[in-house]
Amino acid sequence: MSKKMLIKTLTALAMIAVVVPCIIAGNIPLNILLLAIAALAAHETASLGTQKAHPAMTVLNFVFLAAMMFASRQYYESIIAIYLVILFTIELAFESINTDYVAYTFLLMYLTSIAISCVVYLYTAYPQSAMWYLLYIAFACFGCDTGAYFIGVFFGKHKMIPRISPNKTWEGSIGGYVTGLVLSLLFALLISRLQPDYHLPFALTAAGSLLMPLTAQIGDLSFSSVKRRFGIKDFGNLFPGHGGVLDRVDSIIFCLITFSGLMILWGV
Repeated sequence: MSKKMLIKTLTALAMIAVVVPCIIAGNIPLNILLLAIAALAAHETASLGTQKAHPAMTVLNFVFLAAMMFASRQYYESIIAIYLVILFTIELAFESINTDYVAYTFLLMYLTSIAISCVVYLYTAYPQSAMWYLLYIAFACFGCDTGAYFIGVFFGKHKMIPRISPNKTWEGSIGGYVTGLVLSLLFALLISRLQPDYHLPFALTAAGSLLMPLTAQIGDLSFSSVKRRFGIKDFGNLFPGHGGVLDRVDSIIFCLITFSGLMILWGV
């Protein structure tokens, strides 16, 4: 194992050791985790254009994410509207802020807010089973990420979309998709037998396992496209071998949105 791969693996294990207990505990530990992710995402997004700290923009982004996290859904439109008005007011007031920066800031923060709201909703609506649902999503998402990385490293030959992500290959993409599909489906089938609280219809579970590894890769590539637009390699450098928090949650943001959409379609 190369030094780079070792660092990446150890960092991933450290993140798992922090995140999984919060998912299992729920309540205050989970809220602290979500707020920490929100704060880091707010900082990284505020630094998009110059890669320098922008405390005022960081606070604005964080307040938006926290408001979307704790507010009732009936207030979402108002919160989004106020946030947009403030963003465009900042653009008009400061020559250094352009429309691209405002648009991408809103896009990243809005997607992050939806994902955080999905997690909050799961624990509110399904307090007994939310943990299992979230772990199922994680297997689909990070199983895909991990499979794509290792299969790409050892067997990748054909570049996928080099203008967006030079290191991703079709072999890694297909291998990651299969890995995420199989791991998430096996986890769901096992938990459905062992835990009565896990009561998703099999058709929904199958659809989730088929779709989420795909949307995980779309999320990864979409955020990579944003990074290319601003000429940066990573959103941050907090996690050795992984980049910033947005580099780690890009895939699961799209998976959470996909899973929530499937639950709505199935009327669960």
